[in-house]
Amino acid sequence: MRLHETLALFSDIVHHYEVIQYEVEGLHSRLKMVVFLIDGGQLHVQETVLNGQWRKYAYHWQDTIGQLRVRWDNAAHWPAIATHPHHKHIGDKDRVAASEATTLEEVLAVIRKELAS
Repeated sequence: MRLHETLALFSDIVHHYEVIQYEVEGLHSRLKMVVFLIDGGQLHVQETVLNGQWRKYAYHWQDTIGQLRVRWDNAAHWPAIATHPHHKHIGDKDRVAASEATTLEEVLAVIRKELAS
């Protein structure tokens, strides 16, 4: 699914977004963007794809004053996590949990659910 189509699916929680960097060269791509949410929070997105397969990501969700709510990423520094290398930091960089959400669409679905509650 294309980026703007994914964001359109979440128009109920996405106020607007700003693409900071988008590069595609063959099978390599890099995306950096900020998604501004309806509650005033932000989701900072970084995705890198190499050779069309290997993917590194970080989705940093922060509240209206810039405090971390959740950051999802796949850095391989938490090997004891059941979903390694996929994990999330909840409210603090050292509070780590398993995470099934690994794409922008899955992360936005989690955020939608949290904002609704």
